[in-house]
Amino acid sequence: MPEANFFLFFLHDYKNVSKFSKSDIELVFQQIKIFSLSHPLVGWDFDMEKTKNELIALVEKENISYQHLCKIIYSAIKVSGKDKSDAIMLIDKNPAFTLSVDKIANYLPEAKFILCVRDYRANVLSRKQNAYLKSPKVAYNAIRWRVFNVIANRFYQKNKDKVLLLRYEDLVSDYNTTLKKIFTFLNVSEKDLIEQVNTDKIDISDVTVSDEHKKYFAKKYADLNRPINTSRVNAWQTELSPYEIAECEAICGNFANVYGYKEFKSVSFLKKFGIILKNIFVIAISYLDIKKDQVLFHVPAKIKMKQLINRHKDLGFMKK
Repeated sequence: MPEANFFLFFLHDYKNVSKFSKSDIELVFQQIKIFSLSHPLVGWDFDMEKTKNELIALVEKENISYQHLCKIIYSAIKVSGKDKSDAIMLIDKNPAFTLSVDKIANYLPEAKFILCVRDYRANVLSRKQNAYLKSPKVAYNAIRWRVFNVIANRFYQKNKDKVLLLRYEDLVSDYNTTLKKIFTFLNVSEKDLIEQVNTDKIDISDVTVSDEHKKYFAKKYADLNRPINTSRVNAWQTELSPYEIAECEAICGNFANVYGYKEFKSVSFLKKFGIILKNIFVIAISYLDIKKDQVLFHVPAKIKMKQLINRHKDLGFMKK
């Protein structure tokens, strides 16, 4: 599935709803439409208006759960050129869901989760070089890696029966073996997979955004189109400065051991303390941004919608 976030956006409000109104459905599709301005559904076919009208007609006739509502929307979002009406499961890859993974698991007790972790230094390098709507600062992104992974690992330790832990580096170095682990975990076989889509045809030329945003989208989808390879796994060793690597070690190093990641070079306690102290304001901002995202889960959807609209106006995706 594309990285749409409507499921989590409305989960707090709609998790116990069985009687949806026309305005409820319209609000969901308004959120999808606005969010897709900054996260375009490139490579996906989605007749938003048709799906919205079908859902409105459905809820006027019968009661449905929020889970059923989301399944209908997800099923209507098709991989470009492929029919997935007979899909045996829906897979939503969305790192932002990590902060609310407990709430998702409580609502969807039959759901399975794949926790794919990446070397913290490689993750920080990627976010530094591809900053979009977030700070590119090393300390800011190192804190995000640590907090997200502390939450994810805590969930994994409590739910090993429903979580598959993978390292991105293992996926890259031994793709076939890792893929077999995923198939076994999901209880599917290779024949259940749809034929691979030709991503060379993905085109962002008709995405109507500023040149600044389009430049980011062009790089993002070009990167996604490339096959998995080992060329970038250790790029952080040369593309981060020694001090930037030390920043990563000071913030993430001691925790990253749980995933088998080792410090590149030993950093003394005093140096780590000095790095933390020097970056204290950046670290605080990163923590506050994460906490804001966690608090937003509990905010009523209509209030969040106003914030989403204002955010997209400030970024130039909508007219003020």
